Amino acid sequence: MKRMTLLRYLNFNFAIIFVFAALFFAANEASAQASEIFTDRIYLKNGDRVTGNIKELDRGKLRIKTQTMDTIYVNWVEVESIESNSYLRIAKTDGTFQSGRIQKADANNSVAVQTVGGTVELQNLEIASMKPLRVDESFWHRLEGDVSAGIDYKKANDLLLVNVASNLRLREEKYEIDFGFNWNETSSTTASTASESSRADLIGDYTRFLGDRWFWKASAGFERNQELGIDLRSLVIGSAGKYFIQTSTMRFEVNAGLAGSHENRTDDTSQDSLEAVIRSSFDLFQLNIPITRLTANVNVFPGITESGRIRVNTDITLRNELWRDVFWDLKFYSTYDNQPVEEAVREDFGIITSLGASF
Repeated sequence: MKRMTLLRYLNFNFAIIFVFAALFFAANEASAQASEIFTDRIYLKNGDRVTGNIKELDRGKLRIKTQTMDTIYVNWVEVESIESNSYLRIAKTDGTFQSGRIQKADANNSVAVQTVGGTVELQNLEIASMKPLRVDESFWHRLEGDVSAGIDYKKANDLLLVNVASNLRLREEKYEIDFGFNWNETSSTTASTASESSRADLIGDYTRFLGDRWFWKASAGFERNQELGIDLRSLVIGSAGKYFIQTSTMRFEVNAGLAGSHENRTDDTSQDSLEAVIRSSFDLFQLNIPITRLTANVNVFPGITESGRIRVNTDITLRNELWRDVFWDLKFYSTYDNQPVEEAVREDFGIITSLGASF
């Protein structure tokens, strides 16, 4: 009982620290705005001009940080042209990329991209997204990401649920590196029993962009799910895929390949496996304020060395931007294994709410 009480105390304080850390990142981002230089110019079709720093064009919204109006979102279809000193990676609707600095084009509804090979003029409707590449900044300033935390406590059965999550991204001209971390801890104490379970994953992805919306991806990470009898799973994945839908409000990708894993199980056994992997991701973006994003990921692992075994990981996240870079997440997750460790359950699922901030 003392151990359970200590665990709940530590988990509670750990999550509180992460919540305040998330809010600190948001406050730090806001205070840093005062020292920024705002040089990008966005020319609108109605004759207005906005001066600020372009943060990204994604799903039909151009996000601009300004000095006098904080961060604003402009519908891309209302933009006439732009001028930017930022080095941008531009994804076109045909799946190709251009990288460079943008100047105002002579023609309406177009931009001129100054690339290494010369100036390329693009129509606005050809552009699916724009992401700044921080080529002139230090390594640490080129990183971006978010952190979030959530706590749920029920007095009736002394149930405490703690969730901490973080994502980190390095964006370059022809590739991206992503790291994702999720940790869920559950502890419960009744009059006769005390229990605890842990679910966590840490995974890194290297994505190399190819032509015509194709890409290849290398991934490595660790997973833990005591409900399914897994103390630690080491995982390495190689796959290739394609963006089948890439519009201003929707994105859908599928990739497939092979995965190798080593499992340390709660029954003191271990297992090495070779599996096929099929991964899909669907992203839907609502243009209205507050900004809302729905993301669904499904990963299927049919067994190769373990015939008949199949694992499925699913997570669906609804994110609502509350204020500036502060957001609220509602997440559903499900983990399924049709051949779990003896006496372990086949499926673990839950719903998580959390508060976080991006930086």
